[in-house]
Amino acid sequence: MEEVIPEIMEAVSREVPFELLLVFSFVLLFSLIFRRLGQPAVMGCFVGGFVLHLLSHFTGVDLTHHLQLESETIFLLIGILIFNEGLSVEMDYLVKNREEIAGLAIVGTFVGVALCGAILRVVFGLEWVVAIIVGTMLIPTDAGAVLAVLSRFGVEERWRSLIAGDSIFNDPISLIIFGLAVGAWHGESPDWTAAILRSVVASCVLGIVLGYLFYRIYRLLKDPVSELILSGMLFTAAFFVAEHFHMSGFLSVAVASIFVGNKKTLCMDEETVETLDRFWEAVAIAIEGYLFIMIGASIPLENLVRHAGLGLAAIAVVTVARSVTVHSLLWGLDRIFRQDIPWRWRIIVDLGGLHVGVTMAILLNLPKDLPMLEQIQVMGYYVITWSVLGLPFLGQFGLKCLGLKDGAPER
Repeated sequence: MEEVIPEIMEAVSREVPFELLLVFSFVLLFSLIFRRLGQPAVMGCFVGGFVLHLLSHFTGVDLTHHLQLESETIFLLIGILIFNEGLSVEMDYLVKNREEIAGLAIVGTFVGVALCGAILRVVFGLEWVVAIIVGTMLIPTDAGAVLAVLSRFGVEERWRSLIAGDSIFNDPISLIIFGLAVGAWHGESPDWTAAILRSVVASCVLGIVLGYLFYRIYRLLKDPVSELILSGMLFTAAFFVAEHFHMSGFLSVAVASIFVGNKKTLCMDEETVETLDRFWEAVAIAIEGYLFIMIGASIPLENLVRHAGLGLAAIAVVTVARSVTVHSLLWGLDRIFRQDIPWRWRIIVDLGGLHVGVTMAILLNLPKDLPMLEQIQVMGYYVITWSVLGLPFLGQFGLKCLGLKDGAPER
């Protein structure tokens, strides 16, 4: 039996279709198990990826050899994750929480990356540019798993929208900073302020224009199949037009998806809306599962054990940087704009900072000439592990302990 399993694995690894079938079987199986257990599907995707990683390690067979993708394709997949997230963000609550969301997603991202980079520089002695690159990998948040927990606990839409708004906008901002930092590492000298402003403003305008244009087309169609296809066309137009003109495709996609997502009930029937949401959710789960598996394949298991101390230290660094940023910004915004953000909810917003989607993409696309690359990859993997398997449960525990299970914003 010990000889049969490696032979089967070796046969599977020779063909792309078999590799794909194996990968998505693991994703489907474990995401289904965790959903049945009342937990977010992203947990199942991660565990499925880790189990496949263990299988590859102990059989000595690379089960994902043919599934490696170029960096451009991986970032395209992250754009799809952002698009799916934007379709479910409520515009009304974005507007009501605009000061907090802008503060967390824009100011908070810069502050968080800088603070995280500063700690990494002091603790590990990294160069500033390298520390910023690692900071952009560790700081971006993905609210999916925590939002599922908050919804199940009946938490008010205001607080869920605050976490979702922070997540969907800090991802593109982090990727813009990452691109500039990698350019600086390779010897480029961009005007950071001008480049960031150009990317942010132009991408938002493009996203609004495309969102409105496609909304008008949706009003004319009234055909469920065509409307589903059109959503794919919207993503393609928002991402590639922005990238072609050296803007941020991620930010353009975020804005366009939010615009259309909030108009979909005006131009689609209820069944089409549900189909659209389910389709993009399924695509997002498949992408997350693929990325988890690729990360496992790129980091040898022995490295995870050898550098476990660095991984745990990275979790501590990210926790400190995130907590200081969130609590200081929300406290300041509460004082300036009188937004009535109880301290209990600041804690929940802090715990809502999972580091998954963008962290995975950057981890897979770190410059190969970075110093301490092996250790940096392990740090990213440990932060992702803690985010997926630890923070959602900590969020549930926090809701109960703080008396916020019914969503009451007590002080």
